Amino acid sequence: METSHRYNISVGAVRSGKTYIDLFRIPKRLRMLGEDDNAAFIGNTAGSLERNIFAPLRKLWGARLVGSIGGNGNIRLFGRDCYAFGADRNTAAEKIRGMSLSYCYGDEITTWSETVFRMIQSRLDRGDSVFDGTCNPDAPDHWFRKFLDSGADIYLSEFTIDDNPRLPPQFVKSLKDEYRGTVYYDRYILGKWRSCDGVIYRAFADDPEQFIIDRINERIIMADVGVDFGGNGSAHAFNLTGYTAGYGKVITLAEYYNKSIISPSELERDFAQFIRKCREEYPVLRDVYCDSAEQVLIRGLKNTAARERLGVEIHNARKGQISDRIRFYTSIMGQGRYYVMRNCTNTIGAFMGAQWDSGTRLDNGSSNIDSLDAQEYSTEKRMNDILDRGGAWNNCTAE
Repeated sequence: METSHRYNISVGAVRSGKTYIDLFRIPKRLRMLGEDDNAAFIGNTAGSLERNIFAPLRKLWGARLVGSIGGNGNIRLFGRDCYAFGADRNTAAEKIRGMSLSYCYGDEITTWSETVFRMIQSRLDRGDSVFDGTCNPDAPDHWFRKFLDSGADIYLSEFTIDDNPRLPPQFVKSLKDEYRGTVYYDRYILGKWRSCDGVIYRAFADDPEQFIIDRINERIIMADVGVDFGGNGSAHAFNLTGYTAGYGKVITLAEYYNKSIISPSELERDFAQFIRKCREEYPVLRDVYCDSAEQVLIRGLKNTAARERLGVEIHNARKGQISDRIRFYTSIMGQGRYYVMRNCTNTIGAFMGAQWDSGTRLDNGSSNIDSLDAQEYSTEKRMNDILDRGGAWNNCTAE
């Protein structure tokens, strides 16, 4: 394969056009491979890989040239069978153990396990093997930043949001306003590697009254509950979140918080009381998302929901990356779309007190993480839809 560098990496702001460039580079790379050469595509998850890479490729080049990821983890691209999988777990490295790769494409590399990337490096064992990839910047001490500074054969392209002329000016302004005053402004607007420190939700902590409401003036058309289970000094927490039409507003409507030691039967009793009260006021409540680490307690809630005819379905929460959940709430707060009822004092305190700790959220018992987890579980399934329907996000496909 003809290329001047082994690693070709694009780093920078969201929506800066760095991935769009690769929609034209990928077909060329694949067409230059020999008959016996292997190619792999790795993303944070298989779903994000489809959303960020394969769907835009398909839109540009057509379904005849760009297939879909099959059950075996393969995808047909430009006449060639390629491997495709998510790097969201260390076990993903096992999928390419023993494989020889002539070409690999990596999406959202800073979200990967380092183990996966190191395994890929060992599989790029041809003299002309090539790795192309993109990512948003993270902390300066991130393992991938250290790789970029390692002296390897790397061609690095860096982007700010203003490098993409396709973006509507109003969208750029809105995104800058949403992230202003947070670490994400430097990372996702300016494309800089920045450490996280201090308060996470600065806008909320500085002026909580702009988010706190005493009454709801719009109809709640949908509602979900998130459940975080306590233990070892943490609390049981339930949060009810409602949505107005078109996901225009996301509102914390009610909460439950209990830090005392209670039995499973007491937890089930309190859960039933909470759900009944919520459904009396918001009958659109249908789904409950629980911390998936506690399957025994979840089974108890499922049995309680059926026995008491609560009218809700109990699901495992997705429990995606905390950084994605933080970005979601930072964004909708910046858009003026998140609100919390004044009587939800634990949730209000949790947002005000959330702190960074070495690039993630501080969780040492000094602040209320439990209400944050319950709040995030209640919205996690809908995060992408909420952001997509928030306005300008929907008009921009170039990453």
